[in-house]
Amino acid sequence: MKSFILFLFLPVNSLFFGQIISKEDSVNAQRENEMQIRLNEILTYQKEQCTKDSLIAVRDAKTVNKYFISNIAPNGSDFPANKQLEAYLEKLGVVWGGTWMGNCTGRYSANSCYYHYMNEFTEQKFGKETIQNIIRKSILDYIEKHPSILFEYNDHLDWLYENNEVAANQLINQLFYKKHKSPKGYQRSQNKDSFTTVYLFYDDESHRLKLDHFTHQTSDMNAHKFIPYFERKITEFINSPIFVLSENARRHKGMKTSFIIYYQ
Repeated sequence: MKSFILFLFLPVNSLFFGQIISKEDSVNAQRENEMQIRLNEILTYQKEQCTKDSLIAVRDAKTVNKYFISNIAPNGSDFPANKQLEAYLEKLGVVWGGTWMGNCTGRYSANSCYYHYMNEFTEQKFGKETIQNIIRKSILDYIEKHPSILFEYNDHLDWLYENNEVAANQLINQLFYKKHKSPKGYQRSQNKDSFTTVYLFYDDESHRLKLDHFTHQTSDMNAHKFIPYFERKITEFINSPIFVLSENARRHKGMKTSFIIYYQ
């Protein structure tokens, strides 16, 4: 008898749970459908806004050339060389439009298609390579007056750290040898095969990069005997204002925590 009751209960129980599952599937399907409708509405709005902004860019480009710099959303670095870039663009006959930041949530950022197409039209007229060279030159001019930014994280300076950081180290060596001359008696090598690698750490209280330790590579005994001289001069160099970073460095803990000084 108990087996018979259990046998009767099982189909009822299965039917009950089947109804629950069916209801959940229906709710999920409805929710997915509503999300798809909302997504289509967003995409339609974005397309409409982009088309509108693009047409305004086409109209404006007939009478004026503009250029804008995009900062990466949501926490990208600010473009540092606004004044320098504005001056170079003005000489070219291009209006500096300033910086803008996109939206990382997938929503349309106001005027983003306008910025994109105005940049594209300007690059078509003057050459993309010409514009990129102007941007880089403006950054180099900024670095000359504010060299500490070389050691801070800024994604607009990423190109300086490509190719084994050659460009960044060249700039640092220029800064070093402006203040410190090669020692008397040192026989200069053209191969740059004698150098000191300087390792730094970021001091949160003083906002300074401070010396951690050195490593040395020398090609001959003549270079080797000048290691103490270069250590002393590099230490003086590190104690200069160049190595005092901005408040922004606290957030990123600095970017470049080592560099190379080639013996010259």
